[in-house]
Amino acid sequence: MNPIINNAWPVVLSVAGYDPSAGAGIVADLKTFAAHNCYGVAAITALTIQNSQGVAAVHPVDPTILRESILSVLADGRVKALKIGMLGNFAAAGVVREILESNPDIPAVLDPVLHSSNDFSLLDAEGLDFMRRELLSRVTVITPNLAEAAALAEIPVDNLENMKAAARKLVELGARAVVVTGGHLDKAIDVFFDGTTMESFVGERIKPDNTHGTGCTFSSAVAANLALGRHLRDAVVLAKAYVVEAIRQAFPVGPGRIPLNHLYRMTQPARLTDHSPAVAETTR
Repeated sequence: MNPIINNAWPVVLSVAGYDPSAGAGIVADLKTFAAHNCYGVAAITALTIQNSQGVAAVHPVDPTILRESILSVLADGRVKALKIGMLGNFAAAGVVREILESNPDIPAVLDPVLHSSNDFSLLDAEGLDFMRRELLSRVTVITPNLAEAAALAEIPVDNLENMKAAARKLVELGARAVVVTGGHLDKAIDVFFDGTTMESFVGERIKPDNTHGTGCTFSSAVAANLALGRHLRDAVVLAKAYVVEAIRQAFPVGPGRIPLNHLYRMTQPARLTDHSPAVAETTR
C-alpha cells in the first residue's frame, strides 16, 4: 500500500450493511479499497448488532435515506466502481436496481449476502427473488459463496462440478459473469465463468478460522481492481491473491471468528500487485 495519498485515487462506492466489529460489511469494504489505493465512500443498507461471535440483530435503513445517500455520493461524479453487499430486504434491493439502471456504465460487483456465519438471515425471501430476477443482469459480476450460489441457482452446490453448474445456471438467469467462491471446500477453489470461458482458481486453504468477512473483502477487492482499470479476470485473480494474504496475516480481535487483516500492506514495501498463489484450469 502506498502511504502517500494521491489525488488521482479512484472512488469506489460500497452499498452494504454496517458491522460494528469491522470484520465485514462497510468497514471491511473501506479498508479493502484503501489497501488498493482507492478512495472508499459508502451508503449503509442496515445496522447490525454483531461481534466476532455472530450477528444478533439487523435494523434496516429507511429506503428513502438509502436512495438519497447513494445519489448524493454519485452526484460528485467521481465513482468508478460499485460494490453491493448485504441488502437486508426487498426495499433496499429495489433502491439498488434503480441505481444500477441509472448508472449502467459504472462497473458493479454484487456479493449476494444471504446469511451470517451463525445463520442469521440477512436478506428476506422477497429480496432474494428480486435479486435473482432484477439484479443479476444489471451488474458486471456476482460473487456468491457455495450456499449463496445454491440459493440463487436453486441447485445443490457442494463440490467443483456443482460450482460450475451453478455458474452456468446463473449466467442463464442473466448474470454477465460469476465467481463462485469455494473457501469452505477442502481446497480453496473459486470458479469464474463469463458466459464463454470457465476457469477454476485453486489456492491455499490456510487458517480456516480467519475468515470473518472473506466474501465482503473479495468482492470489494474485485471492485477496487475494476476501478483501477483492470480487466475482470485480472481483477478476480488479484482479489483472490489479496484475500489469501489478508487471511494469512489475520489476528484475533475477539473470542469468535477472526477477521482478515485488510491493511497488511501497510507493513510492507509499496508494490503494484500481489503475486497470485492461484493455479487456473480453463474449460469451455
